[in-house]
Amino acid sequence: MPKDTVSVSIVAANYNNGRYLKEFVNSILGSSVLPEELIIINDGSTDDSIEILDSFKDVTFLKVIKFKENRGFCNALNAGVELASGKYIMRIDPDDIVFKHRIQKQYSYLENNKDVDIVGSNVIYFHDETGENISKSNFPIHHNDIYKSYANGEHGIQHPSALIRAEVMKKFKYYQDNFKSEDYDIFARMIVAGHKFANLPEPLTRMRVHGNSVSIHIKFATIEQTFDLRDQIFNTTTSQIKRKFYYWHILNYKRYLIAKSPFAKLFYLVKSGVFYPSKVFKRI
Repeated sequence: MPKDTVSVSIVAANYNNGRYLKEFVNSILGSSVLPEELIIINDGSTDDSIEILDSFKDVTFLKVIKFKENRGFCNALNAGVELASGKYIMRIDPDDIVFKHRIQKQYSYLENNKDVDIVGSNVIYFHDETGENISKSNFPIHHNDIYKSYANGEHGIQHPSALIRAEVMKKFKYYQDNFKSEDYDIFARMIVAGHKFANLPEPLTRMRVHGNSVSIHIKFATIEQTFDLRDQIFNTTTSQIKRKFYYWHILNYKRYLIAKSPFAKLFYLVKSGVFYPSKVFKRI
């Protein structure tokens, strides 16, 4: 029996994620409802990404944009957003896995909550090498709490978990100069502009944690960039000590995620908590 299709355009930017693409696309094909289109921007990959994507030529809703050269993550996403024709735009990364009911649940939520423009969800982080689940995220559920997160220089929604009304998404652009903080930047600008956010409490995406993840190798410059954006967007001033403490918290939490031994995981979690106790307690 054919599956229902909903007016959702999935936008994913791909650079050398060929080894994950089959699992990614198959997770979407296995969804309880199908998207109107799956737009994958191949950003000048040098691996077998194109061959993998070409193997899905029978998937009629798959649209592949092929950049001959790498133009950058933000530029690739902008190209996909511009092409999107669905009522809603869904962000997913091609090394992640979509749970069966994600599209249906987020689509239904926005259809039934006309005052909300962006809905995310919690996610399950899993280890690339072992495939084992590591932890579940704990993002705020309600708009006011999400606003407070962004105003504090933190993330209120997990970027690859978001479903956004297309007319809202198309008003904003990603800036390549803000790469590595592009998700904070675009969502902070949206929320300051008055758009309403929400998160579904259940995890609807499995997010892969591996050695190549940008966030695992986070540098202080990225935290500096995020807090510079926070101060610009919210007209605030972030002290250097807060920036340092937040960086040390995030760095050790990322190490906790990828650590394999229980001792190492506990060590990094405790170190993370030293610099931001309330944040770690919430995540636990």
